[in-house]
Amino acid sequence: MFRSHFKSAIRNILREKYFSLINVLGLSLGIAVCLLIWSYVRFELSYDKFHNDIDRLYRVNQTLIWAPEGGMMGSTGPQLAVVMGQEFPEVEEVMRVNTPGGYLVKYLKDNGDVLAFNESNVLAADSNFFSIFTIPLKEGNPKTALQGVDKVVISEAIAKKLFGNESALGKIIQMGDDNRAVEITGVTEKQPENMHFHFDYLLSIYTNHALKRFEWSWIWTQTATYVKLKQGTDADELQKKMQSMVKLHVLPSLGRMGIDYAEFMKGKGDWEFALQPVKSIHLYSGLIDNRIGPTGDIKYVQIFSFVALFVLILAIINFINLSTARGTSRAKEVGVKKVLGAMRRSLIFQFQLESVSMALVATLMGLGLLELFRIVVSNALSIEMPFSLWDGTESWWLLIMLPLVVGVIAGIYPSLYLTSFRPASVLKGKLAAGLRSGLRNGLVTVQFVVSIVFIIATIVVHQQLQFFQSKNLGFDKDNVLVIDNAEKLTDHVKAFRDEAARVPGVVDASIAMTVPGRGSFEDIFRREGDNSQLSISQTKIDDHYFKTMGFSLAAGRSFDINRPGDKMKVIPNETTVRLFGWTPEEALGKRILYEGFENPETGEGEIIGVVKDFNYASLHQEINPSIFYHIDSKIWETGKMIALKVESSKVSDIISQLESKWDAVANDAPFEYFFLDEEWARQYQQEQRLGGLFNVFAALSLLIAMIGLVGLVTYSAEQRKKEIGVRKVLGASVGQVVFLLNRNFTILVLISFVIAVPLGWYAMNDWLNQFPYRMSLGVDSFALAGVAMLIITWVTVAYQSIKAGLTNPVEVLKDE
Repeated sequence: MFRSHFKSAIRNILREKYFSLINVLGLSLGIAVCLLIWSYVRFELSYDKFHNDIDRLYRVNQTLIWAPEGGMMGSTGPQLAVVMGQEFPEVEEVMRVNTPGGYLVKYLKDNGDVLAFNESNVLAADSNFFSIFTIPLKEGNPKTALQGVDKVVISEAIAKKLFGNESALGKIIQMGDDNRAVEITGVTEKQPENMHFHFDYLLSIYTNHALKRFEWSWIWTQTATYVKLKQGTDADELQKKMQSMVKLHVLPSLGRMGIDYAEFMKGKGDWEFALQPVKSIHLYSGLIDNRIGPTGDIKYVQIFSFVALFVLILAIINFINLSTARGTSRAKEVGVKKVLGAMRRSLIFQFQLESVSMALVATLMGLGLLELFRIVVSNALSIEMPFSLWDGTESWWLLIMLPLVVGVIAGIYPSLYLTSFRPASVLKGKLAAGLRSGLRNGLVTVQFVVSIVFIIATIVVHQQLQFFQSKNLGFDKDNVLVIDNAEKLTDHVKAFRDEAARVPGVVDASIAMTVPGRGSFEDIFRREGDNSQLSISQTKIDDHYFKTMGFSLAAGRSFDINRPGDKMKVIPNETTVRLFGWTPEEALGKRILYEGFENPETGEGEIIGVVKDFNYASLHQEINPSIFYHIDSKIWETGKMIALKVESSKVSDIISQLESKWDAVANDAPFEYFFLDEEWARQYQQEQRLGGLFNVFAALSLLIAMIGLVGLVTYSAEQRKKEIGVRKVLGASVGQVVFLLNRNFTILVLISFVIAVPLGWYAMNDWLNQFPYRMSLGVDSFALAGVAMLIITWVTVAYQSIKAGLTNPVEVLKDE
C-alpha cells in the first residue's frame, strides 16, 4: 500500500513539474533560512556552557558608581574578591580578571631581529583562572601557569605569530613601556568562540603593578570578579548576605578617603552587589557597563527566532495556496478514485505522502542553500559565522523531523480539502470555489503583511543609522587621523606633534589622553565650598585640541600655551556645571577640587572655560559629565594619542611622512593609527549588521512570497483563459486584461498594508526606545514600504498578466 501511494505521489509531482518546482523552491528557501537562524540561535544560547560546573559559576556585578543615574556594572574593586574569599563560606573559589589595557610586546630573535607589536587584547588574572574556566592548555600546567609575577599565558595564534612552529614555553618576551621581561608559562588551545571573553595574553595578576597598588580599593573598578559556589548553595540567599559588605567594608573605605557616601551615591540608589550566572553574561548584559568583551542581546535572538518562524510560515502558505489552487485539476482524480472504492483516509495519506516527499526534497535543497546563505551573509556583512548546523545530536533530530513536520503541516489542509469533494459533483463539473478562494486570499494577505513588516523594519533600521551618522556630536570627526600609541614616544611627544603639524596637508595637531569613541577615565571631583561630589569623565589635552577636534565653547576660553598657570586650570562641559548648580557664565572662576583615588595628586582647578556638550561616547549613551585639564598637569603622566586634522586629498603622503618621522624616534614601537570617523562608525556595527540582516531576510521573504504569487497568477490566468478570451472578443485591451488579473492582488496588498502598519510601528518603536537619541517614526517609512510592496507585486504578476492579455482568443475558444 505504501509503495503504491509513494509511486502515485512521485508521478503527481513529476506530472506538474512547474507547480512542483515552485512549491519545492519556496519551501527550500524557507527551510534554508530557518536552518541558518536555528544554527545562530543555538550558538548564541550555548555561550560558556562548556565550562565545568557552569551552574555554579557567577560573576559579581555591582551598582554603576561612575554614572549619575546609576545602573549596574560588570566590574568591581579588587578588594571584593579578598573579602568574599575570607568571609563567605558558601564560596568555593573566587577569582579576578583585570583589564590592564594595551601593551607594547617585543621578542628578540636569535638572529638579533626584534619583533614588536602593539597588543590590545591583554588580560590579567588570579592563579586559579583555569580552575574556574575550562580552557585547555596546549603547553604548560594550568595549575601553576599564573603563579608568581611576570608570567604570561598566550593564545595559540600569538605563539604562531611570535615563534612559528617552535615551542613557546619558557621563552621570554618584553612587555610594556619599561620592557619588562615576562616568561611564557602556557599556550592555550584555540579558545572556544562561544565564550564571553577572549585573550591573546593572560598575565599573572600582579604583573599589572597597578592592581597591587589598589588592591585595597572598592572603587578602583578595573576587575571582574568571578566566584564558584559550593554545591547546594542558594545564590539568591548568598546575594542577600553580600549586601552586608557595603556597611562593613565599603563605607569605612570611602570614609578613609574623605568621600561622603550619601553625596557620592546621590541619584544612583544604594550600593548593591548582584550575582549573575556566567552562562547568562553573553545575552543578558546589555544594560551592564564595564564588561569584558563584546556581548550579544537576547532581544535579537528572539527577533531572529520569530523571523525564522515567519519565513517558514510564508513558505508553508505558498504550498497550501498552490495545492488548493490546483484543486480543480486534481478533483477528477479524487472523484474517480472514490468511485473505484478508495477510502478518504487512504486519499489523505496519499496527499500527505506527496507533501512530505516534497518537503524532504526541499530540505535537501535547503541544506545546499544554507551553505550558500552562510557565505553570502558572511561576505556581505563582514561577519564571522562560527556556528555550524552539524554540531550536536539535536541538529540531526531537527533534520529528520523538519521535513516530516513541515510536510504534514503544509499538506494537512490541502489533503482534507481535496478529499472532501463529492464524486457526483466533481464528475458533473460542479465545484464551488468560494471557500477555497477566500482562504487563499487570506493566506496571501498574511504573506504580504509579513513582507511589509520586514520592509518597514529594514527602512527604519537604516534611517536610525542615518540619524546616528548625521547627528551633530558637538565636534567634527571627519578627516581626523589619530596616532594611537603616542606614549611610546616618551619625552618626544610634543616634538613629534610639532613636527607632524608641519607636514604638508596637516591642518592642526594636538595631544590628548583619549579621543571621542575611545572611552575615558572617570574620577571623583568636588565643588569648592561644600561636599557636592560628582564622578566625571576626565581627559588631558593640549592647547590645540579644541581647534583640532572642532569643539565649541559655551563660555570662557581654551588653554593657552603662553599662560603657564593653565596647567592647573580646568574646562568642564555644560552637563558638569549644570549638575554642580551653575550656568556656564557663573562657572567661570569657580574651583573644582580633584579627589582622585588613582593618583596621589590632589588639588583644585579653576574653571577658565565651559565647552558645549558633546557625545564623547556613542549615541547609545547619554551625555555624561566631562572635564578637560592640561596635558602638563601632574595628574596622570602623559598623553596617549596624537590627533591630526588632515586634508583628505593628501592622506597617503601624510601617513608616509608621519611613519618616517615616527620610526626615527619611537625605538622599535610600531606606527599605528586610525581615522576617527571610521572608529566612530564601528560603534554602530551591531545596528549595521542588523540592517544588513533585515535586508537579507526582507529580500528572502519577498522572494518566497513572489514565487508563490507567480504560481497563483499563472494558475489564475489558466483558470480564467476562457473568460479572458471572451473579453478580448468583446473588445477588451491587453491593459484591461492585465488590470483584471492585478486587481485582486492590488486589493490584497492594500488590506495587508493597513494591517502591517500598526504591527510595524509597534515593533520598531519598541526597538527605537532603547536609544537615548532616536529618530521619530514618520509617515514616509510606512508609505515607502507600502509603495515598494505594491510595485514588487505588480512587477511579479506583470509577465503572466501580459502573456494572458496577448493570447489569441481563437486558440482559447476554438473548442467551444
